[in-house]
Amino acid sequence: MIFNLIKNELIKIINRKRTYISFALITILIPFIVGAIDNGGNALEKSLYGQLADSFIFVGSLINGYLATYIIIAILISHMPFLSTIVASEIVSGEYSKATFRMYLTRPVSRSKVLFSKLLIVLGYTTLLMFFFIFYSLFVSTLWLGYGDLAVFHKGFLFLAEDDVLWRFFLVFLISNIVMLTISCLCFLISTISNNSVTPIIITISIVFIGTAISFIPIKLFELINPYLFTGYINIFLKAFYDPIPWSEIMQMIIICGVWSMVFITSSFLIFNNKDITE
Repeated sequence: MIFNLIKNELIKIINRKRTYISFALITILIPFIVGAIDNGGNALEKSLYGQLADSFIFVGSLINGYLATYIIIAILISHMPFLSTIVASEIVSGEYSKATFRMYLTRPVSRSKVLFSKLLIVLGYTTLLMFFFIFYSLFVSTLWLGYGDLAVFHKGFLFLAEDDVLWRFFLVFLISNIVMLTISCLCFLISTISNNSVTPIIITISIVFIGTAISFIPIKLFELINPYLFTGYINIFLKAFYDPIPWSEIMQMIIICGVWSMVFITSSFLIFNNKDITE
């Protein structure tokens, strides 16, 4: 029964145009950014070298596909919460607004199974979106600019050897996806409450905005609560390029995001199972 429900939800998602908005935007935008990096490579390289150019002689170029991917992720990662909520915002609330639940939930299948099938689709969509974002960026960047060592800033100027970079992008995908899944779970929760598909996006992005602002405001109270907010880990992908990698901070992120995700999911099921579908 559950497999039929998942198949049913998958068919719905595939046939909705909004499902492809995020992928289309990423597909179109990434080549433009890579082209801009290639075009402005000299200026970018000078800014990276800084005062080191007066003391050292550099052979080759730092501008390559790995650096371009790193820059793209840094630029766009803060916008991914919006793209990841497009499906989650509508998958339950859309059924409310169309009144399809009045017929759908009268069938001999539990509400929990119906909601669980929708949740799996949301989690799968978010994971696929993050995978596409990171590795499509990596594919286009390396195809356009080639390979090479990656220069990042961590306690100064840090060079990562070419053979020590690729696995770090897989780590970026894993840890960034955990944060985005938590945000999708939040949007999913609001979708079970709201009767329209716009409200969940607005509330979710507002919460992310407030939480992100808290992480940047140097107030003692905010500094105390920020480690326990999932919004403070949106830029945690940077940790994947540290040497050594701070695994303890990554584990803390996994625990915090896991707890918040379980709170959101549990609340979603409680609300949905007690929802009056005749409203």
